[in-house]
Amino acid sequence: MKLITFIFFFFINFFCPSLLAQTIAIVNVQSLIDNNYQYIETISEIEISQKKYLDNFKTIENDLSSLLNEINESKLILSNDELNSKIDNYNSELHEFNMIVDKFNLHYQNEIYNLRDIILKEIILLLEKYASDNKIDLILDSTSYLIASNSLNITNYISEELKKINLKLKFDDFETN
Repeated sequence: MKLITFIFFFFINFFCPSLLAQTIAIVNVQSLIDNNYQYIETISEIEISQKKYLDNFKTIENDLSSLLNEINESKLILSNDELNSKIDNYNSELHEFNMIVDKFNLHYQNEIYNLRDIILKEIILLLEKYASDNKIDLILDSTSYLIASNSLNITNYISEELKKINLKLKFDDFETN
């Protein structure tokens, strides 16, 4: 009986390595990206770049509002053809303005996405190196688990390693697009 038990445990341990404990680590990728100082600086530069366009958009918006008020005030004075012509002109300008604003928003949304993607690629390289150096079998994002020990969290280590990398984060201004 002892021999059968020994053989049973031998086969389980030898042929089922997946039953052995695995080394796991946890990282908060969102925090690493959002708190990266180079990312924060680049976002500040983007906000400065956007300001001149936003001021221009406000001026155009005020002009469109004035044009709409003019149309409303002249409803009784103008003929239907003249009124329709002004309304068509207003709608055309409004549509053009909305297209520019949408293009502007999409441009900067894509620029921010590209910045985040660059940082994410560096984080993945750092995580691969960490996993290899420390024989980690599995690294989970902090949003992928419910409860874990703080000793598994390697976010601070990866953050420090990320600070050592000189990321060349840059963006294209809207007018160059």
